[in-house]
Amino acid sequence: MTFDGRAVVAAVALAVTPTVALCFGAWAAPRQLSCVLTDTEGHPASENRPITVVFDDAAKTLTAKDGDRIYTFTKVSISNVTISGRDDSVSVGIDRSSFGIVWQQYAANQVTTEYGRCRAPA
Repeated sequence: MTFDGRAVVAAVALAVTPTVALCFGAWAAPRQLSCVLTDTEGHPASENRPITVVFDDAAKTLTAKDGDRIYTFTKVSISNVTISGRDDSVSVGIDRSSFGIVWQQYAANQVTTEYGRCRAPA
């Protein structure tokens, strides 16, 4: 009987793959952030407005729920430092170290900027 190193490597890979997939699958699953925006400029009634953000590192997807409105961002960038996305009427940026958020809404001749904080649900 001869020793075939490839067979040993294949056997180890088959044994380890489910564990690695389980670990990375949990890490790569979509994550949800609960955010609170405060508009200090021109919309005092919107202070402490909740926004829910869902992002997926692996799929590079980003959505946000603002009240009854759901935004699915088409231009998405997700890195270890920031999460950002935009569509025709809204852009969002989140600092991953502080979970600070910037939310901008665009209308004819007007841009509304709101800042806030996010947290991962417990």
